[in-house]
Amino acid sequence: MLAPLLISFAGFLILRIPVAAAMGLSGAIALLSSDMNLPLAVVPQRVFVMLDSTSLLAIPFFILAGAIMERGGMARRMIAFAETLVGHWRGGLAQVDVLASTIFSSLTGSSAASASATGAIMIPAMKRAGYPAGYAAALEATSAATGPIIPPSIIMVIYGSLAGVSVGAMFLSGIIPGLLITLGLFVVNAVMARRHGWGGAARTPLLGRLKAGRDAAAALLAPFIIIGGILGGVFTPTEAGAVAVVYSTLVGVFVYKEIRLNELFGVMREAALTTGIIGLIIASAGIFGWVLALEQVPQTIVDWVQNFTESPTMAVTLVVLFVLVIGCVVDVTAAVIILVPVFAPLGASYGFDPVHFGVIICIALVYGNVTPPVGLLLFLTAAIAKCSVSEVMRYQLPFYLVLTLTLVITVAFPSLVLCLSKL
Repeated sequence: MLAPLLISFAGFLILRIPVAAAMGLSGAIALLSSDMNLPLAVVPQRVFVMLDSTSLLAIPFFILAGAIMERGGMARRMIAFAETLVGHWRGGLAQVDVLASTIFSSLTGSSAASASATGAIMIPAMKRAGYPAGYAAALEATSAATGPIIPPSIIMVIYGSLAGVSVGAMFLSGIIPGLLITLGLFVVNAVMARRHGWGGAARTPLLGRLKAGRDAAAALLAPFIIIGGILGGVFTPTEAGAVAVVYSTLVGVFVYKEIRLNELFGVMREAALTTGIIGLIIASAGIFGWVLALEQVPQTIVDWVQNFTESPTMAVTLVVLFVLVIGCVVDVTAAVIILVPVFAPLGASYGFDPVHFGVIICIALVYGNVTPPVGLLLFLTAAIAKCSVSEVMRYQLPFYLVLTLTLVITVAFPSLVLCLSKL
């Protein structure tokens, strides 16, 4: 059953069939070719079991909150505030893009939402200022990749749901790695700006910063409400998503007055479509992963790694390399569902803290967002910048170095990563 599963899946990917359909169809083909006489009724059963999780309710909430924030003017005000803080630095517009993406990632949990909201504003502005289109797109793709790391994070919700790990603890443990990526991107921008002569804007006076901060105050308060509420035990991560929806609606409709009540239906329809796509991926990956479990692939990989090395460092290095390869060809959401049953037991067998190990896997999966041939963010930002993916890849290497260094620090210093969750 394993051979038909993998061969059909690879064939569907070569034919450019969407990954959700490819996983579901290959799972069904594996069942039909099995000598176990398994009925196709197993497919809808596994779909229901996969989606029957309270933790997954956080996903539609955060997607809807992000859509309302983007439409309600919160994203634009956060970008304006970020410009007053770092716009005068060398490579000012690029630095604004990084800071704005980091702030917006702390509201949505989705890299695609962050890239769409900030990229639509910042990429054209960077092009007008003389930045190459490929660089602007590469920077936005990598800075938006902090979305799955800085809380809230959709893939952390899925990981925690599948592995039985506290989603709140994973959220808090993602803050420092996410900020490390932001700091690394600041450094890369400074180096590239010096090399290419990209300057910054005039320094904003203190009164201008205060005015921009006042205008964006309601938007900037949202991350503190979400993270503070989880940290203080006021609500769960799922409930935090609902709080984010209510708060963003109140701000967008009554404070900023940039979205009317009759427009909310259209926003909810768009969020429902995005949620449906993610749900289809989760359901199809559940079928795919169930076949792998039936064939004892997770246990086989665990046994192989344990026989190959007794070193936890070597084991996690092998895991990261494998995740990077999978991330190159499989959507990140699907990859986390397939890989959690395989690697979560492996991390436990080598003595890794389950939260720490989960954060490592999530950061490694971020590479899937910015690596060809499937990297969603590369195609999204290239489309916004109106350039080819190959042009974006010309500038991607230093950003890969930032992600690699962050991953190394995350693996090597678990106490640093876990310090906030231990509070």
